[in-house]
Amino acid sequence: MWVEFKCPIAEKDLADDKSTANFIICKEPSHGTLRFFTGDGCFFTSDEKVAEELAKRRKRVHVVDPAEVFSARQG
Repeated sequence: MWVEFKCPIAEKDLADDKSTANFIICKEPSHGTLRFFTGDGCFFTSDEKVAEELAKRRKRVHVVDPAEVFSARQG
C-alpha cells in the first residue's frame, strides 16, 4: 500500500531521505529541513519556531541538533 505524505507547513510532497532509513524529508527554504520518521510519525526540526507551528497543528515533533542526530554513522 502506498501512502502519500505531505509537509504540513509547505504542503509539498515529502521526499525519501536517502541518507537516513525510515525518514522522509522536506527541504523547503521557508522552514528549513524537516524530517518525518515513518516508524512513529514524529517530525524532527532544528528550528524552535517550526516546532511550535507543528505543535499548533497537533503534530508530534522533536527539536534536535541535526549534526548530532543525522551525522555520519558510527560503525
